[in-house]
Amino acid sequence: MQKLGKAYIKMDGALLESLPGAKLDLGGTVREPVIGNNQVLGYSEKVKEATLECEIVVGTLTKLEDFRLATNATITFESDTGQVWAIRNAWLVEPPVITDGEGGKVPLKFAGPPADQVS
Repeated sequence: MQKLGKAYIKMDGALLESLPGAKLDLGGTVREPVIGNNQVLGYSEKVKEATLECEIVVGTLTKLEDFRLATNATITFESDTGQVWAIRNAWLVEPPVITDGEGGKVPLKFAGPPADQVS
């Protein structure tokens, strides 16, 4: 049975020239224990944002300004096993930083509401 080997990262439907190693944190409910004097009393909940981290390369058609200005984007993580997750209304956390050599690597980190599995 096939296991996840690669992912296709898209921003607003456009495939990014991403390198291996993309990470998707689905976000959602985080439960923290509530500790009393002598026992665990239960837990409290809070919502954690979804994040997607990837690294792209820079080519002649790469428009880094599109990433820098992203504040209401739909970011998708499509696995080669068929699952697709989407972070809607996502934004870029920090401005792009370009490194010369090896294709001009640029790490990107998007954040937004918890991701939805769309297929």
